Amino acid sequence: MASSSSSLFIITFLLLAPLCFSFDSPSQIPNGTLDLSLLWYGPFTPVQKERVQDFIESLNYDAKEGLDPKVSAWWKVVESYQERYEVTEIYQHEKSNRTVAPRIKVKIVRSYVDEKMKYGKEITIENGEKLVETAMENMSKVVPVVFLSAQVRSHGLGFCNKTCQRYALTVKDIKGKEKPQPYVMVSDPEVQCPGECAWPFHIANKGPHGMTYQPPSGEIGADALVIQLATGLADIAANPALTETLFKSEPPYITDVGNQSSPDYIEEPATKCIRVFGSGAFPGFTGRIRVDPITGGAFNSHGINHLKFLIPSVWDPKTKSCWTPM
Repeated sequence: MASSSSSLFIITFLLLAPLCFSFDSPSQIPNGTLDLSLLWYGPFTPVQKERVQDFIESLNYDAKEGLDPKVSAWWKVVESYQERYEVTEIYQHEKSNRTVAPRIKVKIVRSYVDEKMKYGKEITIENGEKLVETAMENMSKVVPVVFLSAQVRSHGLGFCNKTCQRYALTVKDIKGKEKPQPYVMVSDPEVQCPGECAWPFHIANKGPHGMTYQPPSGEIGADALVIQLATGLADIAANPALTETLFKSEPPYITDVGNQSSPDYIEEPATKCIRVFGSGAFPGFTGRIRVDPITGGAFNSHGINHLKFLIPSVWDPKTKSCWTPM
């Protein structure tokens, strides 16, 4: 198991910002973009930083070369949640005349390090929002992502209560008024509730313990972080509020669907499939995954540069079941 210094608290804040689209023609599929501005709050290992960057870059890696299954196939299931709105005339493929979901391109546009921890080592909702502002740095069209190191402690965030991360759709401004700024908070996956948040790299704290596996990167804190980050990104990207922004932020693509949605489109598709990593999963068993014969690391998908990841399953509204890479 990696040392506690490699573990971390993570707060991933997702800003509900205007998204960029291409409106060249009605037949062209518009693409939303999530530009990430990273704030590393406290000291981190190189593996932790590299693992986060490689996972994010793998979300849109669709090259034919490389091994299957890919992380990008998982992200496409998340993107399919945008099909809940009746805007088929926008998303019909020109040649096949079939409706497809618009892509959500994710990229890192800024990375900032604060090893001195300007706001201290005790983080609450209030000063956590100050970290969001620091990560934004007056950029209106970015998604601030704040990572808190193992030296930081969180208070009043509700972790270890049947969840490893939380998100909200609003925060309070200086005057105490709520403003639309969705964020997701992810707890320390290795130190805080590791039996729940770092499984299957750590012994489960409830139910059948099952097998534990080696992390593909060699650091439990880094790969458990990827699992929780993936869960938070999937849940927030599939949230109706963000989807409405994708469809309603700019004319001429306006719909009157409002908050109506099919019951097949749940609001937390990754949380719905918690502790499911492959087909045939049951309590204490991850489901079908693979183990690298050289490193011993467990994985179920591939990313850029043939890197291996273990990512959570996500609810597929089309099959009404948890979609698994394997």
